[in-house]
Amino acid sequence: MRPSLTEQRHAHAAAKIAEAQRTLATEVAKLVTGEDWRRFLDFQAKLHAYSPNNVMLAVAQHAQAFADGLVGSEHPTHLAGFHTWRALGRTVDRGQHGYAILAPCRYDRRVALDPNGQARPLAKDEAPGADEQVEKRRVLAGFRVEYVFDVSQTSGVPLPEPPRPTLLAGEAPAGLGAAVLEMIEELGFRVDTVPDASALQGANGQTNWGSRTVLIRADMDDAAMVKTLIHEAAHCVLHEGPPGQCLPRPVKEVEAESVAYVVASVHGMPTDGYSFPYVAGWFPLPAMSPSTTCTAEGGGSA
Repeated sequence: MRPSLTEQRHAHAAAKIAEAQRTLATEVAKLVTGEDWRRFLDFQAKLHAYSPNNVMLAVAQHAQAFADGLVGSEHPTHLAGFHTWRALGRTVDRGQHGYAILAPCRYDRRVALDPNGQARPLAKDEAPGADEQVEKRRVLAGFRVEYVFDVSQTSGVPLPEPPRPTLLAGEAPAGLGAAVLEMIEELGFRVDTVPDASALQGANGQTNWGSRTVLIRADMDDAAMVKTLIHEAAHCVLHEGPPGQCLPRPVKEVEAESVAYVVASVHGMPTDGYSFPYVAGWFPLPAMSPSTTCTAEGGGSA
């Protein structure tokens, strides 16, 4: 028996969805294994990971440097010591001052372990007992002041950047935005706009579970606004309650943007330039286990 027109349309849509899913997986894999991505990860690996206290120290000093007109950005982005910047092909600009942070002073201490695993420190020339074993352990002896510089205080070889999402331009397919808006409202969410990304902490859209609102920045082209609306609709459908609510944020963002890419593609609106680097930017995804604690979050954003 020949398939009906409805069955043919469903089969055609399913084939387009499957093709979009394959394309997304292939292109994201290319991005996260590409040369630009490798260079960016190599650069990140050369930068030290600073403690929260040292980050706060650097942020406060950078804010003062910005107020004094010494740097052009209000917030620091990449921090490193003088010699690290030199190794990366950059030099500290004349007149710039380093930000003081606290560096731990550690040394090796010999300890003796008895058969029960109890440890005791050994003096400089002290020998362990007959039934003891000697171990070396790193011990914190205090802190010293060191100085770091933000990249905005340096000049030289341009820093490698990961692929960046590019906002869609132009108009979305007729009726697509209205249909997604209606679906979100049927789920009990109110949709509104904000002037720009500054109202959303830099995001293009945001879903808030507490107020049950979806906010979209209004300073984008129609295609970008509709794509973002689909992304937030995916959050509403997938992540309001368990099990989706329990997922780590990177997984939620990859799921929401993957839905946005597939839905937009099926309706003839390519989102490659935004969706591929956006999804890749959340890789590698965190490992998940059945014991993952489920806690409520403020919402999703794109």
